[in-house]
Amino acid sequence: MPFLKEIIINKKTKIKLWKVDIGEIDSSNLNKHDKNILDLKKDNLYKEQFLAVRKLIELEDSDYTIRYDKLGKPSINSNLNISISHSSQIAAIVFSNNKRIGLDVQLIESKIINIQDKFLNISEKKKIGKNLTMDLLTMIWSSKESIFKAISKKGIGLSQNIIIDQVVEKAKNGKGYYINGNQKIRFHLEFFYLNKYIICYASEI
Repeated sequence: MPFLKEIIINKKTKIKLWKVDIGEIDSSNLNKHDKNILDLKKDNLYKEQFLAVRKLIELEDSDYTIRYDKLGKPSINSNLNISISHSSQIAAIVFSNNKRIGLDVQLIESKIINIQDKFLNISEKKKIGKNLTMDLLTMIWSSKESIFKAISKKGIGLSQNIIIDQVVEKAKNGKGYYINGNQKIRFHLEFFYLNKYIICYASEI
């Protein structure tokens, strides 16, 4: 089961999802640039995730090619901006006219409870209080990863520089911002559930 789902955010933005199955995608049609990147990947799952993203791009437009800047931020030969994510058996890409966007996919796992101190700050911990759940923590983690990708700068601290103001589980949306000195960039957050995965799309307000 290759192509999984398309999520239409609005007229300017869509997310494409792929179900990753190792050995399913033929790599013979890759261009030389992508073949070189694929050869550097040793893990079979990472290879298949890489190929899945290429398939999603091809489904959107077969003329699109993908490149990465020095920080690893992806772009395509189009006016559209993109963001990519993969987690276990899900690969995803978002296409959008919005200037700053970020996409993150996370498998909901219990280990999130043990690593929460790596990405939560004091104010966020106070807001959560006793409402601590794996889903909520995963939503916050995914939010920060999405904003991190949208900003794409060196030296960003998830707990210091990316603040999540609000995550509403029922409404599946939220608000957050990046801050560094006098610079403050706000983001709207949208969440989607897919089986045991949480997908977060961040767009600059």
